[in-house]
Amino acid sequence: MDRKEFKIELDRHKNQIDASIKFLQEGFENLNKRNYEFYEFIESNYFDLEERLSKLERKFQDLS
Repeated sequence: MDRKEFKIELDRHKNQIDASIKFLQEGFENLNKRNYEFYEFIESNYFDLEERLSKLERKFQDLS
């Protein structure tokens, strides 16, 4: 393999590595976004359920 072929192969591998790194970065960004959205959903539903439970407990105490 001469220098020109070596440089072509080296550039090809570099481009593959750069593309792989970009793909992984995008994957991690998407994962972080989905995790944030999931925890936001859980948190909002938790407080809604907690509020509903408190209302039911108050109604039960009022009936007693």
